[in-house]
Amino acid sequence: MLLPKVRTGGKWSSCCHHMWEMLMSPISPRNLRTTALLTSIYQLLIAHSILFVVLLCLAHAEQMRHLLDLDILDQKDSGFYNMSPFHNDMRLKTAAQLADATENALYVLAGITSIYALSAITLFFGVYKNKPGLIIPWLVIEFLGVIAVGVVIFMLKDTKLPMLFGGQCLYFIICYSLLLMDGFKWYVMHSFYQSLRTMNKLREIATVAIPCPAPGAIPYQFRREHMYLGSNGYKHILTESPDGQC
Repeated sequence: MLLPKVRTGGKWSSCCHHMWEMLMSPISPRNLRTTALLTSIYQLLIAHSILFVVLLCLAHAEQMRHLLDLDILDQKDSGFYNMSPFHNDMRLKTAAQLADATENALYVLAGITSIYALSAITLFFGVYKNKPGLIIPWLVIEFLGVIAVGVVIFMLKDTKLPMLFGGQCLYFIICYSLLLMDGFKWYVMHSFYQSLRTMNKLREIATVAIPCPAPGAIPYQFRREHMYLGSNGYKHILTESPDGQC
């Protein structure tokens, strides 16, 4: 008696297709705007959190530099230190150079994080107001930032930092996995940007001219359907709402 053959390949492909649809559901046309809005809010919080931490470190570095200047002045006028004056001057100069380098690096980092925070603000308003031009700064800065972070991660492979992760293998896996998440966020926002550009082009093509009424006698339905004054009179704008309201 022959038993029927079970096609396991079809079930496996169906399961893989179902898993792929679940993974791609956040960037589907139906959920793309919601995903982009949540991503912009997340980026807004992360950017301002990083900016707050950098400014806090900068304030701490300035305070340390101020205390070091006071120690240098006290060393010139008193014998507070037990070391010889020559060795004490050398140590203070080294500490002053390190403090200056740290403070300058934090100033540069504060400037970079400030620019990133501003781009996150424009990203949020661009997604919320459906304006693709406001999304471009974040796309450019995030793309350059991902490349720069990827290069820095590779350059730090021979330092002591990978030992904190348990070796270079785990170091690369963790760091580049986080970097891949940033790349996925960039892909989501780029997809939403392209969809906004397409919708704007469709609105321009589908604009219908309507005769301009007499001044001061604009009918109610013209105001309700959000007309705007164009070169040939009032024109109708397509909206996402079925009743014509924005």
